[in-house]
Amino acid sequence: MAAEERVLCFERTLFEKLGVFQGITLDVDKYLPVMTATSNVSYLNRSEAEQDRRYKQLIPYALIICGDKILRYQRGRRGGETRLHGLFSVGVGGHISEEDSGLFASGIGYHDAMKRELMEEVEIDAAKEAAVAVINDDSTDVGFVHLGIVHVVYVPDESVANRRSGIVSPEFIPVSEAMKDPAAYESWSRFCMEHLEALLAKAAAAIPPDRAVA
Repeated sequence: MAAEERVLCFERTLFEKLGVFQGITLDVDKYLPVMTATSNVSYLNRSEAEQDRRYKQLIPYALIICGDKILRYQRGRRGGETRLHGLFSVGVGGHISEEDSGLFASGIGYHDAMKRELMEEVEIDAAKEAAVAVINDDSTDVGFVHLGIVHVVYVPDESVANRRSGIVSPEFIPVSEAMKDPAAYESWSRFCMEHLEALLAKAAAAIPPDRAVA
């Protein structure tokens, strides 16, 4: 039997010290360096972490942008998180597992894990990206034990939507169309769409003009 996946966590008390919030904050520099410091992270069996409210699991959550469109997909029934099945999402990413621990040997290493997740899901190069926000939803059982780091990732064309079957029905759609039925989305995606203008503005300021993709 294969060993159970062990995922990156930090104690909720650390989040409380930094400042608990509900929804989304653009103050990513306040949270990310502390929550990825070697002294503050640990790895728990995923089945335990999902139920232990003393911990939060850190999740890269990337918004993939092509021009004025955003990548949207549907949470499949084969995914590990049954509580999200059937909902739409605009965030690509996943847990950071213990196999990624070597990435933390020099500095934070968090972006390396995030890029690996993107390569696994949609096979894209995440060089044109910026961490722009932190997202939290303590109003649900699944949200209470996770914390998302929102990234904006620019791609030059829509071909990434057809590269992998790891996500269900991926498609690039205009932002205006993406929010026609907010109730159909997981909460993190709703938060992102409601603040998308600010998220994109922060990403544009962080990425040199020659690297951003129109």
